[in-house]
Amino acid sequence: MAMSASSHCSTTSLRAFSVLLSVFAVLVADVGGRHHVLCPPFSCGGFSNVSYPFRRQGDPHGCGVQSYELVCTETSATIRIGSGTYNVLSINYTLSRFWVVDTNMGMQNSCPLPRWDYRDDNYKYYGNSPRSIELDHFGDWLAIFMNCSQEIKYNGSLVKCLSTADSFIYVSIRPSYSASAEYFAPSCGFLAMTPWGGPEMLVSMNASYLDVNAFEGLSYLDVIKVMREGFALQFPFPGNNIRECLAWWSTSDFVNKGTKHRTLRILTVDFDFWWCVAGQFTSANRVTSFLLRIISVTLAAAMLVLKFIHVLRRYILVPLAVFAFLAHRYWKTRITIDAVERFLRMQQMLVTTRYAYTDIIAVTGHFREKLGQGGYGSVYKGVLLPGGVPIAVKMLGSSSCNGEDFINEVATIGKIHHVNVVRLVGFCSEETVRALIYEFMPRGSLDRYIFSSEKSFSWDKLNEIALGIARGINYLHQGCDMQIVHFDIKPHNILLDSNFIPKVADFGLAKLFPSQGITASCH
Repeated sequence: MAMSASSHCSTTSLRAFSVLLSVFAVLVADVGGRHHVLCPPFSCGGFSNVSYPFRRQGDPHGCGVQSYELVCTETSATIRIGSGTYNVLSINYTLSRFWVVDTNMGMQNSCPLPRWDYRDDNYKYYGNSPRSIELDHFGDWLAIFMNCSQEIKYNGSLVKCLSTADSFIYVSIRPSYSASAEYFAPSCGFLAMTPWGGPEMLVSMNASYLDVNAFEGLSYLDVIKVMREGFALQFPFPGNNIRECLAWWSTSDFVNKGTKHRTLRILTVDFDFWWCVAGQFTSANRVTSFLLRIISVTLAAAMLVLKFIHVLRRYILVPLAVFAFLAHRYWKTRITIDAVERFLRMQQMLVTTRYAYTDIIAVTGHFREKLGQGGYGSVYKGVLLPGGVPIAVKMLGSSSCNGEDFINEVATIGKIHHVNVVRLVGFCSEETVRALIYEFMPRGSLDRYIFSSEKSFSWDKLNEIALGIARGINYLHQGCDMQIVHFDIKPHNILLDSNFIPKVADFGLAKLFPSQGITASCH
């Protein structure tokens, strides 16, 4: 619920910020518009009511934009762009777009070569004014003419009428982002590069700007045919009205383009709109124009960043947060389950378990490692699975008691749990086989240390061990439900764990084996 509220709040903030930016656009657009010099409309060639940003030769300074100066005759309107001259084919003030065609593309020229070299600037071409003429952003395809020193296998078409014996001219149609020299053969160089077609033509031919090879193999005659239809250019909108930006953006085609194109347009819609707005400010003085452009582009970038953050949080961070939460919950649950499992395993180990003789053979590895020989039988080392818990298996000799008495006595011994008493973890009673399974004491018996000149304890340690033995015997005498008398206390029956804590062993066996001797030997 909190996540939903947060998302709603973020969306509302994003929309509010967008409205704020729109209000700012209208205000600053009006600021830029006040610097326009309004000149009366004029006729030029076959066009009537021609107005800003266009001007005629001889118009007063400040009337229109210098780089949009038209040369008018009775039948044509031409404009200079860079070093080339272009016929104006149409002007659309609603979309702030006009179409031009290179005068070198006339029908009288059967093998024309364009004069516009696109490499100077990716989008902008300047006349005598700081105001730019820009290509239509949705028609950024290029006709690239390459001069190669040898014939090559190239995805363009050979222009035979321009080629010679040692110079081969190729033409290729590519989007501007793939027009660098690295896409072509080393033996080739740029000869000419010019805008080609426009959005209407691209839509009619069902071509996507993201498809680099959309026009692969197009013949030179087909390329020239499209070039003679001209290409689209953008001109700045009247600064006191922002509707042209909206109209310009609304012409973007979403239906007839591929998924990649639609996704790209949706992600950059705000940036395109604000870039359009920024184009209105160049008619102001240079400082104001620069500041307004910086502000608009910054706002456009901020809008794009906000959109990216919103998408990132909603579709990436939120799922990651949910996944992290679920993983944390699972981890905590797993810890609890593991703790319960460990507790149950410990409880199971506290209960004396009966093992078959085959189990005894398995855990001792066929009685591979013998630990010692005592009065009641032999002791072997084993490993209890699962967990790899080391154990000591005492194989008892013949007993005068029957199997039922043995199990009852073992059940009594198995209930004894004290830090100074060796714990019985299991037993075996199968026909004449009797075995007891104890926890393993890695330090062996006490007699190894007190009767050895090399391994000896200090008096303080001996006193500590003696007190531990006394506590164990006292527990057997008074701490159990049934009093147990050992009858065979000696250093051999006192075992030491890894921390040299003494534990009383072999208690209760005197009742089961009253006739056995008490001598013992130990490795």
